[in-house]
Amino acid sequence: MQKRAANAIRGLVESEINPIVSIHDHGAGGHLNCLSELVEETGGEIALEKLPVGDPTLSAKEIIGNESQERMGLVIGQKDTETLRRIAERERSPMYEVGTVTGDHRFIFKAKDGKNPMDLALADMFGSSPKTIMTDKTIERNYPALKYTSDKIKEYITQVLQLEAVACKDWLTNKVDRCVTGRVAKQQCVGPLQIPLNNCGVMALDYNGKEGVATSIGHSPISGLIDPVAGSQNSIAEALTNIVWAPLKDGLQSVSLSANWMWPCNNPGEDARLYAAVEAVSEFSIALGINVPTGKDSLSMKQKYPDGDVISPGTVIISAAGNCDTITQVVEPVLQKNKGSIYYLNLSKDTFKLGGSSFAQILNEIGDEAPSVKDAAYFKNAFNTLQSLIRNGQIAAGHDISSGGMLTALLEMCFADNNLGASVDLSALSENDLIKILFAENSGVLIQANNDDEVENAFAKANIEALKIGTVTESDTLTITQGTTTEKFIISEMRDAWYKTSHLLDRKQSGIQKADERFENYKNQSLEYKFPKHFTGKLNPPLLGRGAGGEDTGSRGPHQSCHPP
Repeated sequence: MQKRAANAIRGLVESEINPIVSIHDHGAGGHLNCLSELVEETGGEIALEKLPVGDPTLSAKEIIGNESQERMGLVIGQKDTETLRRIAERERSPMYEVGTVTGDHRFIFKAKDGKNPMDLALADMFGSSPKTIMTDKTIERNYPALKYTSDKIKEYITQVLQLEAVACKDWLTNKVDRCVTGRVAKQQCVGPLQIPLNNCGVMALDYNGKEGVATSIGHSPISGLIDPVAGSQNSIAEALTNIVWAPLKDGLQSVSLSANWMWPCNNPGEDARLYAAVEAVSEFSIALGINVPTGKDSLSMKQKYPDGDVISPGTVIISAAGNCDTITQVVEPVLQKNKGSIYYLNLSKDTFKLGGSSFAQILNEIGDEAPSVKDAAYFKNAFNTLQSLIRNGQIAAGHDISSGGMLTALLEMCFADNNLGASVDLSALSENDLIKILFAENSGVLIQANNDDEVENAFAKANIEALKIGTVTESDTLTITQGTTTEKFIISEMRDAWYKTSHLLDRKQSGIQKADERFENYKNQSLEYKFPKHFTGKLNPPLLGRGAGGEDTGSRGPHQSCHPP
């Protein structure tokens, strides 16, 4: 019934001229809420006896307040009523003409016996709600700086790769069919090894075209502990550096955001932090030229225990969505062996800071300084320039820098294939601390070019700094150089460390034997397509029961063989 009603409404919406003046779903509050909000600017009169009623014993109060489902209310012109009626009959959707728009700024449910169950001025129903005034004070919380040594990079990265936020999500992606509907244009798994590395999902709109919807998410709760403004900016930036790999119809302008807030309000200092975080989302989104039309909040994130209270870190989770008009050109985080160089783009324009990072987490610390996005206009310019290069087929591979930092991103770009490595030189960066460079979670991206000159010229023309940092190698090693320091990471060892957390979780859900088999074999089963020699990939039209000469072959008996053309 819901589908029938939706199809009837589509018949109007998709007409050359949409006759719908106002429309509202029938949910909480029933007819009272649905129909009153349709006419809240004008007024209206509803005939009680014209409302569909299945139980004659219902009182007037129950009729106007019941929350029957699969219903929609809409206002259309009198001249369009017959059109809607014909469409509704075609779709077998019941339709009821229940009232009129009056313009007298009153809302009336009119009964035949004159005992109207409701007759109110709209001002009494939709008057201004009282303003909520929140009073709070800003509390400065200073966290100590991180203490670390530069000779423990391999130990650090091994621990970072096993954090649940960074580690492999294979135990999750193997739970369900990732291609339900057949319209999944880009799912989580990539490369010959088919391991989950994609941060951008794309669904096709249909089975024939190349239009689709791209989605991604971003969040940065721990950097928000240090600075709520930075936390909001980093959350938006992460969602955008995840979705940028899908070619969007109008670039950044195609993106809409949803902001989901989880905050421990009514605790000292938290309301002030929430205000700063919400204001930052608003200002950053406006500066980027994108909207936040929807969201949700959970503002009681506090748990009381006999020995004390626990409050959550204030968090905003940003969901991004946009129209991807070329679903076949989505860039994946898998380095290509016969393509161009690797480039680094620091989209934050901030110095490298370790506060709020996964690296800080393995030290059981938070950190004193969190990175933020210093220049929204620069970020927007870089996003759209990257989009243009993707659309022109100039980007061979790409990955955002977020949880885990640059080193994690570089390793992950090597994980999805065997005998795939890279040689990287970071000496050109102004930062001398290699730990900060490799583990800071400043918003940024890594890309591999198809053609170095084309990519460099495009970024230079847009005044975007794209630093060439390395090349792809056919090896099992990631080599990183900075000045006189050289670090080497064995890809297969790092990949197993990254996979370990997934393996341990999988042992609990799939059983020890099957999980162990998966862990031993996941890197040995490269995806390879083998098609018959005569296969062209083209769909030939069926002959529909006719022989090669065009004669009607009639129906086939149950034992006759049938060969496709």
